[in-house]
Amino acid sequence: MGNDAMRKRRRRFGLALTALVLLALAIRSFPLHLSPYPSTLDGFNYAAMARTATETGSVPLTGRADSLLFTSLFAVTGTVFDADPLYVAQPLATTIGAIICFVGAVVARRIVRDTPHLSVRPSTVATVTAGLLAVQGLFLRRTAVPDEEIVAILLSLIVAVSLHYAFRTGQRRWYGIVGLLLGIFPILHTFTSLVVGLIVTALTALHVSRTLTRRSLLCGVGLAGGFWAYIAVYYRTAATSLSLTVPYVDRITAYPGLFVAWGIVLVIGVVWIQHTSLRIRQGTYLAVIGSFFAVVILNAFTPIFPGTVTTPRTVLGLVSLLVVVALAAVASLDVLDEYRGAFLLVALFSAPAVIIGFSLTASLTPEYFATAMRAQTFLHLPILIISAITVARLLERRGDSSPRRALRILLVLLVVATVTASAPLAFINLDSGSALTTTMPSEYQGIEFVSTQSESDWVSDHPVTRIGVYVFDENATFDPVANWLTGGSSPSCPVLSQRSWTTTGAHLFPTAPKTVSPEAYDRWLSSRNVVYASNGRDPLVISMPSGQYSGC
Repeated sequence: MGNDAMRKRRRRFGLALTALVLLALAIRSFPLHLSPYPSTLDGFNYAAMARTATETGSVPLTGRADSLLFTSLFAVTGTVFDADPLYVAQPLATTIGAIICFVGAVVARRIVRDTPHLSVRPSTVATVTAGLLAVQGLFLRRTAVPDEEIVAILLSLIVAVSLHYAFRTGQRRWYGIVGLLLGIFPILHTFTSLVVGLIVTALTALHVSRTLTRRSLLCGVGLAGGFWAYIAVYYRTAATSLSLTVPYVDRITAYPGLFVAWGIVLVIGVVWIQHTSLRIRQGTYLAVIGSFFAVVILNAFTPIFPGTVTTPRTVLGLVSLLVVVALAAVASLDVLDEYRGAFLLVALFSAPAVIIGFSLTASLTPEYFATAMRAQTFLHLPILIISAITVARLLERRGDSSPRRALRILLVLLVVATVTASAPLAFINLDSGSALTTTMPSEYQGIEFVSTQSESDWVSDHPVTRIGVYVFDENATFDPVANWLTGGSSPSCPVLSQRSWTTTGAHLFPTAPKTVSPEAYDRWLSSRNVVYASNGRDPLVISMPSGQYSGC
């Protein structure tokens, strides 16, 4: 191929990749068309701490042990753009989410280049990967919210690639990148630190099993063991000496033997999968993915984790669309034959799969439900990369008859259409299947009013009270509301209520939303003193008990 043809192909690839990253940016900016505020509750928490950091010149060492880095990022961004961190949170998350799609495409391209037996262009796979990552609903959901996990997802990819090349080349620069990034993970995000620890463990097992020498064994075990020891020491110190909250780690320490057992399964499994036949590999993949989909389906009829929500029919239907792209990956699991490309995919898939397996076998409680939900986010990228290889093969195959060519095009369109149709998963409430309830300006103004004007504690549902706690340091709770909606007495304190409580219900995470009939809601309001009303997209009312009240 001539130089001109090569330049034209690279230009087309660059334009296509740029367009898809811009698409990812545009879709992730959708919440900004509704509200300038963060689309997740944690975003308010970090924005509030960033405000404090900007005003005082130091990041407050309170709350969670993994809030330092993300709070600093909000504070610095707000200072650079001379804006309130509350208003930079969502644009920042939108930008990082689009960057993740770009990095994912680059990783996919690198994997194909490192797998010589694949007769498919790396640029085609990268382009398809970028497109799938841009619109796949569950991945889109977690890469469009201002949560520290969004940065952690990006850095976990860089850690995995850097460690893979460090083992392959032995170059110190790669080890330096790995060491630097591993050093910041515990202060960035606790949960992703656990996932990254398993990724490092899996990559170490894979590379050491392939080139078993004293040096590879000592370096690998030292690196993986050192990182786990670092996590343990940091979080123990944070919890005991600094009195900081350390989420997720207590779920591991509650069942340490089980977690170690799953770690052993990880080490044995990633090595075994490399040496088994393609048919067994496909069967194993289908068994793992099939079990995850089975959990979602069963949860639609009865909660797998008692005390949590069942899967709403709308959510079940949208998640079911992802079966197609998951099955598409089966046809390209031969990519795992070549270690240079395979090791990354095996490690990126096996780490979150082990976390989900651990959560399902530890305890069927809301805490482990949340752990499994967090872990599934990390499964999508390796699956979508392998599925992109299948799509690229279908697009580039030549010499077929007209019926076969039509079938190939139909299969490609089916994958693209089902993944695209899953995009609404990013913008609906997973506990009710209702439309996205990002914090609207009228809602925030109501929270501000009751927080600054009420002389007593107030109540509402879960999202509203969390914002009151995070931004205004209120002692707000949703327990009295939950008690009233389940047949108890009316709250004897100020209540911020919304008309949506009569339709989709008041959100009482981790339990299912509770509704009240429109007639009962109106009668309840008429028995109280309404002191504030707002007719936004979801009409909001602040009411107080008639006469004297003792507080909630």
